[in-house]
Amino acid sequence: GSAEVDECGICGGDSSSCEDCAGVPNGDAVICWDGSCQSPDDCPDQPGGSVEVYYNSDTPIAGFQFNVDGASVLSASGGEAEAAGFTIPSSATTVIGFSLSGSVIPLGTGTLISLEIEGDSNLFCIEDLVLSNTDGGPISYLIENCNTIKSSE
Repeated sequence: GSAEVDECGICGGDSSSCEDCAGVPNGDAVICWDGSCQSPDDCPDQPGGSVEVYYNSDTPIAGFQFNVDGASVLSASGGEAEAAGFTIPSSATTVIGFSLSGSVIPLGTGTLISLEIEGDSNLFCIEDLVLSNTDGGPISYLIENCNTIKSSE
């Protein structure tokens, strides 16, 4: 017959079955989170939003401090830190939580704090963490998945 193989390798096709979002047969363009059609490497960073920092501690937490990598902190609030009445100052890179009245975050598991961030939330990670017990001493910990603190005492 007279049918020809299109650019997608389909006999009698019109090359549309393998077009990317830009209409290029066998192209690599994708639809990014913002609806634009670009090469995957050119998609803009996914905007921030709310990121939770979780904890799993067998010791009450009397204070904490950590730095944020991969995003900028716009605000810090909520979670068990706010429920315990902690003062929660933050900058673009650092979050601190402490109580002026001596209250603590109880042992157990939950959301330590919620952060509103700017930047790619997929790159968010806490680092340089300091946890304090009721005596002001350090609590040993591990950080899992960049946002979960597990005490290791």
